[in-house]
Amino acid sequence: MNGRGKANGAVGDQTFSKFLFNKDKGTCLGRTAKSWVQILAFYLVFYSLLIAFWIGCLAIFLSTLDEKVPRYYGKGTIIGVNPGVGYQPWLLDDPDSTLIRFNIRDKSSYQKYVDTLDKYLSKYSNLTATRKCVGNQSNAQLFMDGSARPEILSGDDTVKSCRFELDKFSRAGCGKNISYGFSEGKPCVILTLNRLIGWMPIDYAPDSVPEIIKERYKPNFVTLKCDGTSDIDKEHVGNVKYIPEAGIDGKYYPYAVMPNYQQPFAMIKFDNLPRNKVVLIECRAYAQNVEIDITSKLGMVNFEVMVQDVEPEKPIEQSR
Repeated sequence: MNGRGKANGAVGDQTFSKFLFNKDKGTCLGRTAKSWVQILAFYLVFYSLLIAFWIGCLAIFLSTLDEKVPRYYGKGTIIGVNPGVGYQPWLLDDPDSTLIRFNIRDKSSYQKYVDTLDKYLSKYSNLTATRKCVGNQSNAQLFMDGSARPEILSGDDTVKSCRFELDKFSRAGCGKNISYGFSEGKPCVILTLNRLIGWMPIDYAPDSVPEIIKERYKPNFVTLKCDGTSDIDKEHVGNVKYIPEAGIDGKYYPYAVMPNYQQPFAMIKFDNLPRNKVVLIECRAYAQNVEIDITSKLGMVNFEVMVQDVEPEKPIEQSR
């Protein structure tokens, strides 16, 4: 590079150095100390007010929310008004699987299902804030006078929900003493409806009860029907025992966030499933206000059961 270029480079370095700090004008990066203080003070106040405004808006928003009850529920919301159907035993360790598979000759193969049912049912032993509902008594009585709403019961310690009794399941062969039927190859499965605040089953008109449940249907019940998903599966399902026969008792509705609400359910027992075959099962819930849609799986649940009857594998002994 020629001398002229070097001179230009030197001038550029001096200009940049002066921009960083100009001793003559007393500036740093083109600003005096007073200017820097003013701009820093401006941004400090600006962002402080912005943060305070954001915190205030967030506080106002959070004050409108309830930790237990959603602000919006029912028709026209994402929660909706159509309860879904669930089942137990559902294994948390394998949440994507809907297959209930066990070997009646190997207790360890079905112990995980028994433990899951034990854990699910253990909450019903807590009778705190519950009452025995007999006759026409129901949870609906809490709302009959119009003074109580589902969203305000959550903080009322005097409210007592209907107690859900488990005796009928043990008497029908779905008790803990026989491992809920798994030890006999006659597994019992719990069927529930998802909790929807304020939802209650509506009875069918006498002339509109679906033919498929007509023999077992009772007013104020959500009747359940389980069958195979295909013609072959329907042959394999065999006899299905419903406990209670009419399904889930409506006296435990509506659901509300209240102390120790006990969710009702029904059990189904498969008495004669074939051995060593996977049977695809579909269970549907029936009430006037339960919509059933095969495409979106509304009002139904699907799972598979495989009852094995094979000699359990013996552990391989390692040679010394």
